[in-house]
Amino acid sequence: MKISHIYFCFLLLFILHSKSFSQVNTEKFRQNADSTGLTENFNVEGTAITGNTDFQFISLGGNLNYNWGNDYTFLVIDGGIGWKDGESFSNQALMHLRHVVSTGGILQLEIFTQYDFNKDRLLLNRELIGGGIRLKIYTNESFKIRYGLAYMFEHELYELPFISRGDRNIFTHRVSSYATLEIELQKYLLFSSVTYFQPDVEDLSDYRIISENTFKVIMGKLVDLNIKFNLRYDSLPPETVKKLDIISKFGLSFKF
Repeated sequence: MKISHIYFCFLLLFILHSKSFSQVNTEKFRQNADSTGLTENFNVEGTAITGNTDFQFISLGGNLNYNWGNDYTFLVIDGGIGWKDGESFSNQALMHLRHVVSTGGILQLEIFTQYDFNKDRLLLNRELIGGGIRLKIYTNESFKIRYGLAYMFEHELYELPFISRGDRNIFTHRVSSYATLEIELQKYLLFSSVTYFQPDVEDLSDYRIISENTFKVIMGKLVDLNIKFNLRYDSLPPETVKKLDIISKFGLSFKF
């Protein structure tokens, strides 16, 4: 392994442990480049509400992706900062690091680790580590189907009310399975959908469903317009947290 490769891996691990970023689907950040080397992507989205509520929020995120040849490594960062009635806050962040090994066929092997928090769901922090397989079911120029299956061990720490009967400190073994679909509807219009199913292996009534769906309009070599519909369902959330979250977003993606 070249010294530059070793340096890059240590750099990613250092950034990961800084714990300064938020939660996002990672499947869309897969490496597609044929040449070796580093690629970067940066995203920004904004929300503003005025009237009875004075609220502004800027979402920031991006990824670093290094192609080693047959294998690749990527780091995803996502988070943001908001203002409500003139006061700033940050309510969620994520960092996800993944290494993928290609076998030369339809099968890929992958290992990953992640840190995130989400104050809206009372989640103070979450750390996980895992690994599994990914299958390239079908691919052509305008249509792709992928399936993945992995094991992950996670630790979650919640900020629950004092009177809550729920567990604040949770360790869980989960299976994470996902299916991803990519369709080129027109030359400048792409649709992608990724859905995860993550049950607790010791209690199948405890599961999560996470789905992210995106329409991407390619506006040029450097800028894309993204329209997103995201869904998250937790069958056993903390007592005061709702099971279902639905988020719609639109914003710009900048390519470098």
